[in-house]
Amino acid sequence: MKAKISNDGAADAPKNEKFKVTAETLRDGTVLCGLIIRFINNRTKENMFSLLSCLRDSNVFVPCEVNMDGRDMEIGGKGDNPVMFPVKHKIQIKPQLYRDKDGKVYMPFYSRQENAKRSELRGASLVNLPYEQLVNMLADNDECSMFVADPKLYNVVLDEDLVRISMELPSRLSPSK
Repeated sequence: MKAKISNDGAADAPKNEKFKVTAETLRDGTVLCGLIIRFINNRTKENMFSLLSCLRDSNVFVPCEVNMDGRDMEIGGKGDNPVMFPVKHKIQIKPQLYRDKDGKVYMPFYSRQENAKRSELRGASLVNLPYEQLVNMLADNDECSMFVADPKLYNVVLDEDLVRISMELPSRLSPSK
């Protein structure tokens, strides 16, 4: 989906004062996933801005190759153990890239952990990252310039224009107490 939204459209983004947006309400991706589904069912400018606004403040689940210091392996046990543990040393995260049937390269992410089927990860680890960090990873990648949200499930394509707009929208997060 190529963006047809002008740069000044961010001022028209919907304001929903009824719903208090906090890091806690966005934590598991249920709100983001719901906005993706709402956009798929009704592809309006308002629904796209709601999705982009939520995405801007969300953490997403990204299939990545994770390389870490061997000393950290002792903390959590075996490397294939799916238990979360703190890392004390340097880690490197390289997101997986996929190529579609037309040869376009994209970086996938999932709104909810449950949306990533293990077979689709192709040996990668599922890493929970702030969307802003994912945008920085995209900017550092010469091969890829777009995201696909929930690939093979919802396949919402976010091209360069939509990614830029998402980062220009103001945060709607309420301060935590």
